[in-house]
Amino acid sequence: MARPPGDGEGGRGGAGEAGRGSRAPPTTVVTMDRPPPRPRTTRGISLGRVLGARIVLTPSTLVMALILAAIYGMGDDGFTRQGFALGLSVAILLFASVFLHELAHTAVARAFGRTVDEIVLTFFGGHTQFRAEDPKPVETGAIAAAGPLANAVVGGIAITVAGAVDGTVGEVLWYAGLLNFILAAFNALPGSPLDGGRVVNAVVWGISGDRWKGHRWAAQGGRIVAVAVIVVAVGWPLLQGRGIDLIAAIWAMFLFSVIWPASTAELRAATVLARRDQLSAHGLAVPAVGIPYDATVAQARVVAASAHAREVVVLAADGKPAGHFPVSLTDAVPEEARDATTLMSVTMPVVRGAVIPASATGDGLVSAVVPWLGRTDVLVVTDDDGQPVGIARLDDIREALG
Repeated sequence: MARPPGDGEGGRGGAGEAGRGSRAPPTTVVTMDRPPPRPRTTRGISLGRVLGARIVLTPSTLVMALILAAIYGMGDDGFTRQGFALGLSVAILLFASVFLHELAHTAVARAFGRTVDEIVLTFFGGHTQFRAEDPKPVETGAIAAAGPLANAVVGGIAITVAGAVDGTVGEVLWYAGLLNFILAAFNALPGSPLDGGRVVNAVVWGISGDRWKGHRWAAQGGRIVAVAVIVVAVGWPLLQGRGIDLIAAIWAMFLFSVIWPASTAELRAATVLARRDQLSAHGLAVPAVGIPYDATVAQARVVAASAHAREVVVLAADGKPAGHFPVSLTDAVPEEARDATTLMSVTMPVVRGAVIPASATGDGLVSAVVPWLGRTDVLVVTDDDGQPVGIARLDDIREALG
């Protein structure tokens, strides 16, 4: 599985896994003197590096290898060493196939100039983690497709060679080819979090120009795949009047428990993030106009009326926002007293520097708002010249962002 932090991933060399891109990623603020933080490293047995990526083998992988070996070792005549050796060989070939799958993701990601951090082999497969700032549809699809394609090629070679080799070696090669074809076919299924789902995402994204629409289509495909796995393993045998294979049913339930939550989470995240991209600080703000602190209530009402503003931002001597008040609040000031009443009598303070640009949208809006959570109730929205054009309430922004 190709795992770029901050966006969708490729598929998985194995059962599939909920990606980190299934929900909104944390926003990284990059400054000139502070590099962005590196992703956390996965705990496990380090096997060195390839193409700049750290190879990690989780301890559970060894457990899986022994379980597979034991299953093959149990024959009609009980446990046999030959069966165990064959099973162990198949397990090793399986994880070698998964590694080749992830290596293909890594190679293509590097070809697109991406930094690959890790290749992780896990209990039920693996994933490749790489950095994918500003992803593009073409590279997303190409990186995802590389894994199943590599397995299909390896499977074809192994089956071909197996036909020319006799004995145990030929049998092991035949199993290796079969496992690679299974990995290729399963990961090519058109639903997240599998590779095929990432390809669907890339195609829909490329055609529509809507990144989140691609995620939604891939996520819906993942939910269809999850249900189809149960239908094939459990429903189909029942319809044919046959008994249910217990092992197949267990695997089907496991795959469903992985694919359905992952695709559902991606669907939910894509819906929220698409809505965020359509939001802007200006759209969430109440129209406002800036007025110097030494103006009177009467003057403020005239300026606000001409600007069609519902809020007034009181500017300090240096021209920075120092307070605000709704224009309607001045209705409480007697008309005969408005020319002599200063704005201090109706002004509510604004935290110094609590300003966001009107053009802030999506992740930029989130980045601008997060530092002020818990520090103020309102933010002053300004235009490109730094002039107040609105007042945005934090509660309204939080609700809109979901």
